[in-house]
Amino acid sequence: MSWLLRILAGLGIVLALVIVFVLVIGNWGASDDTTQALSMTVGNRTVTVAGHYKDMTQESIANGMKVVVDGHEVVITDDQLSVDGKTEVVEPDQDVTVYVGEDGKVQVKLVHESEGASEEAPE
Repeated sequence: MSWLLRILAGLGIVLALVIVFVLVIGNWGASDDTTQALSMTVGNRTVTVAGHYKDMTQESIANGMKVVVDGHEVVITDDQLSVDGKTEVVEPDQDVTVYVGEDGKVQVKLVHESEGASEEAPE
């Protein structure tokens, strides 16, 4: 009978190790902040909001869209882009990418559809 108890104890230890191993693998890297991305269409341009943001709201306005990302206000209209009150004129073929870094800093890039090149807009 003692050999049966030893086998059962060994199987119990192996089962416990397998469960711990599965839990460790399942939670590996779960503490990392994940990035999010959301794309919207404003007129004939695509606006993408991506990065490490916690709160994002969008609201349609008369000729465009207003997006608030972690307290930063981005307003996109047919011909203008405004980031926290700083306005810039955008061309009709430019798409807009708003990226929120881990530190909460907002970077806005304007991308021409045909070129694929980008330039930074005011922060």
